[in-house]
Amino acid sequence: MIYVTHDQVEAMTLATRIVVLANKGIAQVGTPLELYERPENEFVAQFIGSPAMNLLSGKIVETGAQTKVPLDGGGTAISNAPSVAGDMGAVVNVGVRPEDLVQSSGDYIFEGKVDFVETLDEVTLLYMETVGSDTSVIGKLAGTHKDMRGQAIRFFAVPEKVQVFKDGQSLYYA
Repeated sequence: MIYVTHDQVEAMTLATRIVVLANKGIAQVGTPLELYERPENEFVAQFIGSPAMNLLSGKIVETGAQTKVPLDGGGTAISNAPSVAGDMGAVVNVGVRPEDLVQSSGDYIFEGKVDFVETLDEVTLLYMETVGSDTSVIGKLAGTHKDMRGQAIRFFAVPEKVQVFKDGQSLYYA
């Protein structure tokens, strides 16, 4: 059966396979989990998931089975997305889903000041500006978190949850 919808929650709930259309063509075809965990491009990365995936810019400084990217706003991302020697120095966007961010007192992907807090019963959304950059970032923490507005906070994400997009395309599919 083919079912057409603009509602991503409906699509993710009902579908066994999804065809994401964008720019007069197919952006990606896959199971709901494939689209969520391994988006092929920045469009799918930000279209699937709520809130959308955070994208932070940086340059690749280490290539291989893992890719290391110091970010423009400070912090460093390490991803399991493989890269090749020719990717060295490439300007990329690092993608991290809000729910994959964890508070950190050590290594971090970014540090930001909490501008706004949205408490949604079982989760709290933190809207932040990245230190040293004008990039907005959303963090999604389990539970209720009070008195976080105005606080500086650091977030980390494990390498298997960090995406890297070069020229809008995921390194996982390069």
